[in-house]
Amino acid sequence: MTEQQWLIDETAFPESSYLQEIEQEFDRGNTRSSRESTTQPQPVNLAVRLQDIMIWDTKKWFGDARMRLDALVIHGRANDSDSSGFYMPQTFRFDGIKDKDKLPTGENGLLIFYGEAVHFLDIFITVSRDRKDSDDLATLLNQQLQSSEIQGAVSTMLGFTAIATQAATFATALGAASILGNFAYKALSKATGDTIGVYRTSWLQYRDKFGIGRHPQNGSHKVRDISFWYEIIQEGNW
Repeated sequence: MTEQQWLIDETAFPESSYLQEIEQEFDRGNTRSSRESTTQPQPVNLAVRLQDIMIWDTKKWFGDARMRLDALVIHGRANDSDSSGFYMPQTFRFDGIKDKDKLPTGENGLLIFYGEAVHFLDIFITVSRDRKDSDDLATLLNQQLQSSEIQGAVSTMLGFTAIATQAATFATALGAASILGNFAYKALSKATGDTIGVYRTSWLQYRDKFGIGRHPQNGSHKVRDISFWYEIIQEGNW
């Protein structure tokens, strides 16, 4: 499996008409005073939680019951003082998992993101065999900060945050988020040897209101031997 193969891929890149609409809004905003302009979206405090993660058959995928789940959430909040501040990597490890076990994620689910998001929210979820002493996703990404792929994504995000007034930079930033998600998948595959890209999606602030709500609306995503659903919650509603 290559870094580009995701079992569930719900990423929907915005159509050209959507980008044109954003461009028009930015252009109108540039003609107003900073006090009057309302086109720059404000950051929104969000939480993303995975729920009811069920492993139906550990033997088929993993051959043992020691597992890890890695999640990468890219939220568009970059700043010059923290070049990795626009993404949040998380690694969760589980021992003693048997067929048809639900992962022990606590009463409120598995929190894979909590913080501010602006413009878009991209989510990437992978499951792997948990090798002894394997690095977590944050460490794997930090080890590769000087790679051309990571540097390119970082530069794009920092530039997007600094300008954020052109639809072209918006589209480029979405592409950089996808590159970073695929890079994380590739880094995990090298570290674990059998990473499965379970799910990825992209929610936009204008078009989708960050996807706030339950996904799917009913039931669970089920693919191969894993099922789950997740929720995106805005601060004040949890």
